[in-house]
Amino acid sequence: MKRQTTLTLSCGRVLKAKAQTVILTQVQSDDEDDKESVVSSNYINNGAEEDNAQTYHITLIEDGDVEEEDTEDAPAELEEGIKATIDELKEVNLGDIENPRSIDISASLTQEEEGTYITLLHEFKDVFAWSYKEIPGLDPKVVVHHLLVKKGAGPVKQGQRRFRPELISLIEGEVNKLIEVGFIREVKYPMWISSIIPIRKKNGQIQVYVDFRDLNNACPKDDFLLPIAELMTDATIGHEALTFMDGSSGHNQIRMTPTDEELTAFCTPKGIYYYKVMPFGLKNVGATYQRAMQKIFDGMLHKNIECYVDDLVVKSKKREDHFYDLRKVFEHLRRYQLKMDPSKCAFGVTSGKFLGFIVRQRGIEIEQANVDAILRMPEPRNIHELKSLQGKLAYLQRFISNLIGRYQPFSHLMKKDVPFLVE
Repeated sequence: MKRQTTLTLSCGRVLKAKAQTVILTQVQSDDEDDKESVVSSNYINNGAEEDNAQTYHITLIEDGDVEEEDTEDAPAELEEGIKATIDELKEVNLGDIENPRSIDISASLTQEEEGTYITLLHEFKDVFAWSYKEIPGLDPKVVVHHLLVKKGAGPVKQGQRRFRPELISLIEGEVNKLIEVGFIREVKYPMWISSIIPIRKKNGQIQVYVDFRDLNNACPKDDFLLPIAELMTDATIGHEALTFMDGSSGHNQIRMTPTDEELTAFCTPKGIYYYKVMPFGLKNVGATYQRAMQKIFDGMLHKNIECYVDDLVVKSKKREDHFYDLRKVFEHLRRYQLKMDPSKCAFGVTSGKFLGFIVRQRGIEIEQANVDAILRMPEPRNIHELKSLQGKLAYLQRFISNLIGRYQPFSHLMKKDVPFLVE
């Protein structure tokens, strides 16, 4: 039996269409028990008793003029070339004119120090990756990423999003790059399918990320503890020389466990693919990356290096010791084939941005961008927005006197069943 009607359907996500037609097809089965195993929805006729409800498959067909999606702006952590330091830098070419390999060192170094840094960087230029092709990936014996989908969590197949023709060609270009370096592979008949989100960077380039929300909801949280940011920033104080580094396409340097690869399937205008490496946006990738860093730099952490996921700070109490400390770090990077992003590195500086703060030898300052973000926030209109404001302020609590006391006028608004009224 087939029946056609119009419904308002809540499916947990926004459907980019002016109207949807819902076709309800009754499940046909000779075995009554089979009906219970079908992922379905109940449809009840107007005026019908609930006991008479039938079980149907649901198919969504988008009608009318469909809204084509545009790119989203890339968050700061995904932008290339954003330096962690506020010191003046000098560009050094580790390659040649035809094949440049640019990297930055402090502009305040003496001539002798500059020569030593350049020699060291030339010796270890293989620990940097200027392109995807230069990323071999970490040895799976060090770490791989597992998903461990919860038992009973049904697979979700997200629909393909619609994009403008000129955007489609850019998306396909990015997909081709990922295919070429072996990060993704085509798949047929996947159980899970996620949709893509094209991100436009400030340089105008497109990078494709995947909306893994449904898959993430089906996976448990990895309880591996990340370092306490406040302790890490405190640990950088009092050092004459600092170097800031960032992993090159950090998450993609770690492989997926083979049995979980096809769970990362995503649809593009070019086809359906899955990740062989750990993609950005997948649940628990931060914990997996931190676990790898603690294995790679075991014995060095909190001594001459601080590491929060893919953000690294090499620190030395004396300027002359920094070359030795950097050499040790480079040796570990080379041993495990972990590559750094040269566009985000700064060597031999005296200050820099780390975990939202500016760290110097004499102390820590608030990064002005974080203050501006709070000042731009509108007045809270509900509990959700109030909690968002409190969360941002809590990150700066050490710089705000009696912050908890200042929260008190709002504490009663957080109680259950209390109307959100701000006088």
